[in-house]
Amino acid sequence: MTEILGIIQCLLISLICYLEFKNKSSAVFLWATLLIMFGVMHLITSINGDFEYNNIVLQNASIFVIIFCMFYFSIRVLTSYKNSLYIYIKTNFNDIVGHNKSCDRLLFFILLCIGLWRIWSMIWYADGILNTSWATMRSYSKTLNYMNFNQLFTIIFFSLSGLPLLFALKKERLLCLYSVLLILLNVLITRNRIEILPIFCSFIALFIIKTQKLSLKTIIYGSVIAFIVIFLIYSLRVFRHYGSISAFISEFNFGTFTCKVLEYIATGNGELGLRRVFYYFLACNNDFPGFGEGASYIRMLLVFIPTRWSLGLKPDDFAIIMGSAIGMGPGGSTHPTLFGDCFANLGMYGVLLGIFWGIYATSMDYITIKRKTKTGQVLLFVLNCVTYCIIGRGSVYNAFFICAWGISLIVLFEFIFIKFLRRLHFYI
Repeated sequence: MTEILGIIQCLLISLICYLEFKNKSSAVFLWATLLIMFGVMHLITSINGDFEYNNIVLQNASIFVIIFCMFYFSIRVLTSYKNSLYIYIKTNFNDIVGHNKSCDRLLFFILLCIGLWRIWSMIWYADGILNTSWATMRSYSKTLNYMNFNQLFTIIFFSLSGLPLLFALKKERLLCLYSVLLILLNVLITRNRIEILPIFCSFIALFIIKTQKLSLKTIIYGSVIAFIVIFLIYSLRVFRHYGSISAFISEFNFGTFTCKVLEYIATGNGELGLRRVFYYFLACNNDFPGFGEGASYIRMLLVFIPTRWSLGLKPDDFAIIMGSAIGMGPGGSTHPTLFGDCFANLGMYGVLLGIFWGIYATSMDYITIKRKTKTGQVLLFVLNCVTYCIIGRGSVYNAFFICAWGISLIVLFEFIFIKFLRRLHFYI
């Protein structure tokens, strides 16, 4: 029974992933992430067994995911799949050359300024580029005020991180390359791995937009891309563990580095092992302080109100509460994939959140195509792709925070361009 349920959940996730791909929805990134981090890995565990968790836990995990997927699928069928985005994406995203050139360059200039400022501030704090590290970045973050420019610049950075896709669609190869290099340099200096997502998401989105039909060749090609992405993300994790860039240069050995990356992938050390936190919550019947109260979703509802100024209405970061539940130290956080987060928030009733995420996906599709400029549509499309990957990982509130504020900034950009910059001979 464990094996059968494991197969069913994997097939359901795959089916939804295929339908989102066919629909050209950015939600395909959510389900691709869940397929890799949970669907396939849980199927392997269901077949091979687990040394720590019995079959009852594995079966309950499968049942939770199956029901969640059915709710999500039902909502998407009712609200989205009948009115596919395919035609819209095909006719608009593939006919974008020559639009908004001056505005796009201005947006690139803003991204360049913010990216260089973030890089410079880290190098200044670390007293040299070779001294920068993950620990230094975290230490620097602690020196900042509760409300600071770094938060604003991070949101703008993610809001504009769709520029590689925009320039690729417009065949602006140099600007595309410069955007990629800028984002990559930010990742290497800050060691914040989620900042590599805009690059991956932009080019995978380009592949999805340009691909008309899903064939065996496409599946093989997509699988190779998925492995390369996983390998690079784990490579950044190993790179982070070296400490400073100086230590990395002096200690780097290609063979050792590659073996460590492959070891992390094979043992599920990192993102591929996050589902085990979900197993732990199931095994303990969600019996932890602060669980089962929908804290993540209350925080999302109050996303525009800072926690400190919410008069106690906004719960503390639920990722830290979950981290405490698995024995992490003060301030430690964990992310048990979207499925695990839904279970931790509402127990078995968390399957009903499949309805919420179905409505959320349809809403994001609608907001994207209703943007007033093609530039805004592409930027929002990639912003959704990036945040869906983070949501799939289980960092739900952080992703929603970036998305909510990012949408607001993109709308503001459009308003400024349409109302003011058009008068200065900018093409909108």
